[in-house]
Amino acid sequence: MSVAHENARRIISDILGKQNIEHVWFVGCGGSLTGFWPGKYFLNCEASKLAVGYITSNEFVHATPKALGKNSVVILASQQGNTAETVAAARVAREKGAATIGLVYQPNTPLCAHSDYVIEYQWARYPETVDPVQQKAAYSLWLALEILAKTEGYAKYHELVSAFGRFSDVVHRAQRQAQEDAQRFAAEWKDEKVIYMMGSGPSFGAAHQESICILLEMQWINSASIHSGEYFHGPFEITEPGTPFILLQSRGRTRPLDDRAIRFIERYQGKLQLIDADKLGIQDLPTDVGEYFCGLLHNCVLDVYNLALATARNHPLTTRRYMWKVEY
Repeated sequence: MSVAHENARRIISDILGKQNIEHVWFVGCGGSLTGFWPGKYFLNCEASKLAVGYITSNEFVHATPKALGKNSVVILASQQGNTAETVAAARVAREKGAATIGLVYQPNTPLCAHSDYVIEYQWARYPETVDPVQQKAAYSLWLALEILAKTEGYAKYHELVSAFGRFSDVVHRAQRQAQEDAQRFAAEWKDEKVIYMMGSGPSFGAAHQESICILLEMQWINSASIHSGEYFHGPFEITEPGTPFILLQSRGRTRPLDDRAIRFIERYQGKLQLIDADKLGIQDLPTDVGEYFCGLLHNCVLDVYNLALATARNHPLTTRRYMWKVEY
């Protein structure tokens, strides 16, 4: 059993020894929230009784869900463990009697102090130095899996655990495979003033994260995230020759949504960068559960593209204008 699996199994077992679990909320800000998409998507698809919420920290504080209480689990994340809104959300959750699980990269921080359980996940600027199954987004899926299995049961539990066992190799192969295309992409896209991110199903969280955390925050490139299924209900009107789209094509039930968007963008000559999970090795995972890893895989592969783009633009990913520099 992996360290990540054991951590998730132990925490959920301990919580269920004290209370029932009827509600699960994923709470965070920015990339710490979008990193929870894999777990949220999995529970939305597979849970028949559990209520699942996905909410930004400050909204959780100011518009606290009425159902929050002693049969709730609130899973929160903050990379440095000191995001004020997320610490406040953890405090609110505890006051309402919910069990709190804090995910941090930096230990012994305020979020840890306000969490009943703490998980230290792996993170690094250079993706090849971390174990993909111990990253924040992977932990969201580990925790979701254990919650579902121990409350409602999950028939494909062992298939999903097996997929986790293969996932690190899939990611590292995909990252190596993406190196050449990332260099081409960076050279061709470095001068774009706006880039739209697209995705659906398991990969929409990765698309949203790329838009707000990388393109807007770290590269100062105007961006918006567009769900592939929502594209035809307004956003497609901006499509014309040369309009830049990055589409994260997933595997599984929502792939037809991506296919439809791709056909339209190509027909009207949009500039399209396609990152297809099927071509990056997701098919090496068990068919019945592989789709739940698409967002995780896209996040890891995008790390390669992001480093290449930042280098080509001479705009390091650590560059900030306001964040941590001014009062806000």
